[in-house]
Amino acid sequence: MRKPREVRLTILAAVALSMTSCRTQHRDCVDAQGHLQPDSACQAGGGTGGYHYVYGGSSGGHVGDYVLGGSTTPRGGFGGIGGDGGGDDSAGGE
Repeated sequence: MRKPREVRLTILAAVALSMTSCRTQHRDCVDAQGHLQPDSACQAGGGTGGYHYVYGGSSGGHVGDYVLGGSTTPRGGFGGIGGDGGGDDSAGGE
C-alpha cells in the first residue's frame, strides 16, 4: 500500500504532465535571414517574401532579433501539434 505522500506526488506529476502536453508549441515569424518579424508578416505573406515560422527557437523577443535554433516544421507526436500550428502562440514581436 502506498503512503499518502507518494499518492499526492503521483497525482501532482500526472497533472503537471497533462498541463505541459496540452500546450501549443511556440513559434516565431522570421524573415529569410532568420530575424524576428511581426506575426502579421507571416500571415499576410502566406510564405512569400521569405517570411516563415520557426517552431521552438529562441530570441530576445524583439523585432529584428536573430532567432536561434528551432525547426521550420512543428513538432509532432505526444503533446505536439500538427498542421500549421493552430492558434496564434507567437511572440512575433507584436
